[in-house]
Amino acid sequence: MKPNRLLFIPAVMAALVSLAFVLYALFGTIHPETVHSGIATGRPPADMKRDAAGGDGLFRTLGTIAVWCGAVGYAWLRLKKKRKSPSPLAKKIGKLFNRLHQPAGYAALAFVAAHGIYFLTQAAIKDDAFTGIAAFTLLLSLAVYGFLIRRVKMKHVRQIHFLLATAFAIVAIVHAGGTAILATLAVIVCWALIGLIERRAAQPVKDGRP
Repeated sequence: MKPNRLLFIPAVMAALVSLAFVLYALFGTIHPETVHSGIATGRPPADMKRDAAGGDGLFRTLGTIAVWCGAVGYAWLRLKKKRKSPSPLAKKIGKLFNRLHQPAGYAALAFVAAHGIYFLTQAAIKDDAFTGIAAFTLLLSLAVYGFLIRRVKMKHVRQIHFLLATAFAIVAIVHAGGTAILATLAVIVCWALIGLIERRAAQPVKDGRP
C-alpha cells in the first residue's frame, strides 16, 4: 500500500470509533431522565441543581470556550486564502486567523480534555458523555494530523486534516447543541462578510472607475 494511503488508516479508525460512540449515545442508551445531544428530554436530571451550584458550571464553560476555539480554527480553513486578497481588510483578517489557527486548535484540545475528564470522573455519566468522547477522539486525531502537516511532506495530510475538522464540527453540533450551532453560524457569517468585503474592494477595478 502506498504511504499516502496509509495516512488515511488512523483517520478512518478515529472516525469509525467516533461514529460508534455517537450511534450508541443516540440509539443504544434510551433513558427519559438523561440529556441527549444537549437537548433535555423528559424530567430534568435529579442532580441538575447540584450541577449548577457545584463545579460543573466551570467545566461546562470550558467546553463552551473549546467550541468557539474550534470555530476560530475552522474559519481559518477558508480565510487562509484571504492573505493575498485585494482587500487590505480581508488580508489583515486572513493573517490574523492564520496566527490564531494553531493556538486555537491546541486550546480547544486542552479545554475539551479538562471538560471531559471532569464529567467522566466527577459528575454523573449521561448519554451525551458518549458524543463528547466521540468529539474528543476526532479532535485529538485532528491535532495529530495538524502537527504532521509541516513535518510530513505528503499531499493528503492537509486533506485528512480538513475532513477530520469537518467531522469534528458535525459531532460538536450533536454533542453541544445550540452552542455549536451558533458557533457554526458565526463562521458562515464571517465567511460571507469577508466575501462581501472582497467583492466591494474589487468592484472599482472591475468597473474601470478611478
